[in-house]
This record gives sequence, structure tokens and C-alpha cells, in this order.
Amino acid sequence: MKTVTFSVNLIVLLFVTTFLFANDNLDKKGNVKGQIIDQNDGSPVGYATVSLNNKDNISIGGGLTDDAGQFRIKNVPYGTYTLIVQFVGYNTLQKELKVNAASVDVGQIKIGENVEQLEEVEVRAEKTSIERSIDKKVVNVSDAMIAEGNSVSEVLQTIPEISVGSDGAISLRGESNVRVLIDGKPSQIDPAQIFQTLPAGSIEKIEVITNPSAKYDPDGLSGIINVITKKDKMKGLNGSANIGAGTGEKYNGYLGLNYRIKKFNFFGQGSYGENRFENQKDLRRIYSDSSIPSFDQKGDNIRNGRYYNTKLGADYFLDSTNTITFYAELWDWKGGEENFFTNNNIQGDQIIFSQKEYGNQNNRASGQSFSLNHRKEFKKGILESDAFYNGGTSDFSTSSTLEQDASRNSSVGTDANWNYASLKVDYSHKINDKSSLETGYKGELLDASAQISNNLGGVINNYSYDYDQYINSLYGSYSIALGSYSIKAGLRGEVATIDGTVKTESGQDTTYSINYASLFPTLHVQKKMGEFNTVGVSYSRRINRPGIFNMLPIEQRSNSSTVSVGNPNLQPSYTNSISFDHSYNKNKLGLNTSVYLRHSTDIIRNVSRYDSVEDVTVYTWANLGSSMTGGASISANYQIAKWWNIDANLNFFYLEIQDDNEEFTVPQDANPINWTAKLNTRFTLPKNFTIQIMGRYAGQQYDAQNITQPTYALNLAVKKAILKRKGNISFKIDDIINSGFTKDVYGRDFQEQTYYLQERPVYRLSFSYAFGGQFQGRKARKLHSSGGMN
Repeated sequence: MKTVTFSVNLIVLLFVTTFLFANDNLDKKGNVKGQIIDQNDGSPVGYATVSLNNKDNISIGGGLTDDAGQFRIKNVPYGTYTLIVQFVGYNTLQKELKVNAASVDVGQIKIGENVEQLEEVEVRAEKTSIERSIDKKVVNVSDAMIAEGNSVSEVLQTIPEISVGSDGAISLRGESNVRVLIDGKPSQIDPAQIFQTLPAGSIEKIEVITNPSAKYDPDGLSGIINVITKKDKMKGLNGSANIGAGTGEKYNGYLGLNYRIKKFNFFGQGSYGENRFENQKDLRRIYSDSSIPSFDQKGDNIRNGRYYNTKLGADYFLDSTNTITFYAELWDWKGGEENFFTNNNIQGDQIIFSQKEYGNQNNRASGQSFSLNHRKEFKKGILESDAFYNGGTSDFSTSSTLEQDASRNSSVGTDANWNYASLKVDYSHKINDKSSLETGYKGELLDASAQISNNLGGVINNYSYDYDQYINSLYGSYSIALGSYSIKAGLRGEVATIDGTVKTESGQDTTYSINYASLFPTLHVQKKMGEFNTVGVSYSRRINRPGIFNMLPIEQRSNSSTVSVGNPNLQPSYTNSISFDHSYNKNKLGLNTSVYLRHSTDIIRNVSRYDSVEDVTVYTWANLGSSMTGGASISANYQIAKWWNIDANLNFFYLEIQDDNEEFTVPQDANPINWTAKLNTRFTLPKNFTIQIMGRYAGQQYDAQNITQPTYALNLAVKKAILKRKGNISFKIDDIINSGFTKDVYGRDFQEQTYYLQERPVYRLSFSYAFGGQFQGRKARKLHSSGGMN
């Protein structure tokens, strides 16, 4: 019995001793140090990533090497690990390492350059003009000559499926309700106004997303246009600058600087644009009641705009997988119009009354934006958080003075301010080589207010307007590759609240509220057919929210014969969009075709009527009913010869509107088929000369109460590369020929035709120069995006 007891006690003692020894060994920790050097020349590799992974391939420690290539990893539990060394431009190194002492020195570790990545060649060919992914198209414009000396608005005119009206209004595939972003962020000032003065030299590329995936906001019935500004990514000090001038007081300039050192990348940019256009305007209004004299207005219109902004920011690299980006931006915009008109009332062929009218509009807005972004890359995923704030003030005033009728003189003054903030968190996870998952959250709020003063014939009415909008959304999407197929399906859920209050001095207040929860499904399927062909189908559901001032029920006069008033009863409009796409790229030919269909409900349109008591035309907004749009777009790029390249686009679309409220008054014989065409050809000549010719044509188009007659324009540009091809001088002629702009409005009780001829031609001269930015081999690092929507 004693023997058994002794044996048991011995076993227990041995077990306890072993356990205590093991725990003592587990509690022991050591420090690992070493140096990373280049295997070719022995030079230290600074800011390489060094990590220790356990048997489950989970990192238990690591960091960046210093300027001397040295690293130290502290408090590593005893055990066996895999030492991993990574750096851009080098092959990844993995080495087994045992930590069994208080200090482990691995000495010098040599890593070799990735020759395929580091081979330096001088590439003079321009980027592919259009790159297509599963859910968007990217148009590279940074190297396009058409961009130099022009505004962003003029560059948008060159892009397939996008149209820009004479007033700067932007439409995509025939639909004016398009979501326009700058660096992936919304602007509280109409981007169409900013783009008319923002220098095109400040932009890198434009994303066109007709059927966005669930990751993107659902705003914009026809899709999203995202304008991405430049941001250099090379080591050291580098940047670019351009300056331009055009006839008739048109100036622009841009300076972008980037300085990259060690763990920091500093960037800054400033841009300035100023445009002044002298135009002719001829308006004729005929009433259904023949006893009412027709109205004829002829005269000159002078439009001007000036915009400048300054942006400063920095990227901070915590390590190769962690990047923090911050920027602050200040901007100021000023626009206006002056009108010098002669107003005639005509009965039959006789002018029964005539008088002069002077109109004036001024808009001044300024603001600031702040953005903080953090991007963390995991082995199989990326987590990105983005906080954004934009605030500012706007002063808008309009006045109309008549020569002989002071009782109809009017003026409106609006002082507004806003605060917009958003928080966005996105996570993408690679499940395996063939599938991945994306999910995220976005919350945004808009708090805006305005003080409005109306003066009609000396009678003044004052109003206050408060507007609040809250939107919270969650999304998820799943992507999978099945053979030659790529599939991406997603769903976005959104809860939104819009509240508005209008207070008057008389106490007759108006309030409205819109609360809704919506689901927005998306689907993208793409198939690779051989080496050169790709086909796909995409679907998305989208929304058009009523604008702030579209819902303001206050009459505001822009001139003696026109009144605008909002509609607080507006409701959101929804659309279902489907598109069939095909792309072909082989050798010298690139071809993109799309066939699309959109069905929208409760469409929001500007409608008009004649008020015989006040003798004015009243414009307001209404939910008309449903619309069906179908179309086809063909875009081609062909390199006829090494020195001759051609881009062409043809877009047909069909529009049918079913008006539930009988506001739709366009004649039944209006042509529902609309089309546009663009042709851009470029010649590369000896002595570093390039010639570019661009023409565009838009056939007759109609929408609700409007018919726009055909328009056309032709531009010519010549560029010469100088200073060892680091600089360019460009001379450009815009609108060598221009048809002008004719618009017919069919109201309930009248018909109106306006002919608008913009100043032409416009001559422009510009100079651009790029410096620094040389590729630095292993020192190159990947930076956070400057604003793309990936």
C-alpha cells in the first residue's frame, strides 16, 4: 500500500513540477532584433514591415524598420514563429525563428528586389481613355489635352453619355437627376455651378457609375458622376502647375504640391477659375387667350463666375497596413448675372407697349471642409473609416427694375448657412480566392437655415426657413467568381427623415415632414468571353429626394414676368434601372456598348402655369407620375495609326412620361426619341506637336413640358510639349461653330420659346508644367486614395 501511495505521490509531484516548469517557460519573454538590407548593394531598407506570426498565422508583434533598416520586437513569448519581411518593390521573405532567450539577434537579413516591379521604363503612351470594372466606368482625363486651359464642365462635355447644358446643368443618359460628387463627397453648392469655373487641370479622373452597387449612396436616378482631383504619390517633393487665359476675361490656374518623407506624405493644392460670358437672349411667350398680348423680350445677358479653393492635408503611415489621412479645405464661390432687356407687349403685329428692364443676380458662398480617414489592411480584409464635415454660408440676391412700372420692381435676398456631417465605415473581407464580402454603415445629417426677404413694389415680406435631414443606412454585398462569371449582389437599407419649417411675420407658418424606410437591391453579373470580350448585366434601385429649395413655398421673382415657388408636398421619386453592357478590347480597338432601361415613379419635374391676375408665369415643382426611359450607347476608341487616334460616342434614348396630375402639356407629336453624338480625334505630329478636334451634336430632346431643339459645337486645340516634355503649351478655340440654345416650354395656358446664344468663339492659351515625381524604386509606397469611390 505504501508503494502505491509513494508511486501516486511521485506521479503528482512530477506532473506539478512539469506544469510549473511549462508555465514558467510560457511566462518567459524575449526581444527580437535585426537589420533588413538590400541583397544587391547591402544598403539598409528603411520602413519595411517586419512581423512575427504564430502557427495559426496570426501576428503577435511587429513594426517598421528605421532609417538604418533596424527593427526590434519586444515581449515575445518563448516559442517558434515565422518571421515575415515585406516592402513594396521587394519579394516577401519568410523565415522560421525560435525565441528561447531574453534577447535574440537575427543579424542582417537580405531581401531581393522584385525585378518585374522595379524595371524602370519611360512610358509615353497615354492611359486607356475608359476603364470598365464590374460596377463602374473610369474615364482618365488627367493626360487629355482637352483638359488643359478649360473648366471641368467643358471636360464633362467630352465624356460619353454625359451632356452639359448652356446653363451648366449636367445630365447622364438623358436624365438630369444625377448624383454629382467631388472626391467622393457631396457639395452643398450646385456642382454644375462650381464646375463652370473649376480648372480641369486639377482633376485626375472621372468615375461614371450608372448602376452603383450597394456600397454607394442610392441618390440620383441615372447614377453617379464622381470627379476625382489630383494627388501625387511619389517620393520627395513633386507636383504640377498650370495657368490659362481666354478671351473675354476667362482665367484659371492650379498648383498641386506633394512632399513625401519617411512615414509622412504631405499634400496641398490650390485652384482658381474665373469665367465671364456675354450672351444674347430672345424670349417669346404666346398665350392661349388671344386677347392677352404676347410677350417679347430681347437683350443681352452677362454671366460670370469665380471659384477658388485651397486644400492641405497629410497621410501618416503607422505601418504598411495602417494609414491615416487628414485634410482641410477652404473654398469661395461667386457668381452672378446681369440682364439688359427690352420688353414688348405685342397685339397682332403691333407693339402696344415697350419698356426697358434691368435684372441682376448675385450669389456668394464660402465654406470649409474637414476629412479624417483611417484605412487598415488585414491579411484578408480592409477596414476603412471616414469622417467628413462641410459647413458654410451663402448670400443670394436677385433684383428686377422696370423703366416705367415701379410697382412691378422686385428684389429677393436670401442668407443661408448649413452644416453637413457624415460618418462612414466600410469593411471588405476576402473569404477565399473566389469570393468576398463587403459591409458597412453610413450616417449623415444636414442642418440648414435661411433668412429670406421679398420686396415687391416696396412691400417687404420676411421669412425664416429651417431644414433638417437625417439618413442612416446599412449595406452588405457578396461577390463570387464562378468560372468565367463574376457576380456581385447587394442590399442597402435606409431610414431617412426630412423636416422643414417656414415661419412668416404674419404667423402663417408652414411645416412638412417626410419619413421613410427603403430597401435598395443591386445585382451585377459579368462574363469574360475569351481574351477580348466581356459582357454583363446590372440592376439597381435608386432614389431622388426633393431639394431643399424645391420644397420652399415662398414666391421669389427672378424678373418682372417670372415667379418661382416651391412645393412642400413633394415626395421622393424611385427608379429601377437595368443595363446590358459589352466591352471589346483588342490591339488598336476599344468598343463599349450598353442597352439600358429605367422605370421611375413619382418623377419630380419643374412645371409652369400663367397667372392672369398677376400677369406672370409661375414655375413650381410637382410629382408628375411615372416615366420609362430606354436607350443604347456605343463608344469606340480606335488607333488608326501611331499618330492618329479617334474616340466616338453615339447615344440614343427614348422617354415616355405618364402624367397622373395632368401637368404634362407637351404636344402628342413630340419626338420621344432623343440622341447625341460626340467625335474626338487626335493627331500626334513631329516636333512634339499634337492636334485635337472635338465635335458634338444633340438632336431634339423633350422632357415633361420642355422641348430642346438640336444643338451642335466644334472645338480645336493644338499642344506642344516643351522643357524635355515636362511642360506643355496649348492653344484652343472653343465653339468655332455653335448653334446656340433653343428651348420651348408648353404651359397650360401659354407657349414660350427662348433662344440663347453664348459668346463664340472663345480663344484660350495655357501652360502646364510637372516637376519631381520620379519613381524611386523600393521607396515607393501605396497611398490612400484621394477620393475615389473604391
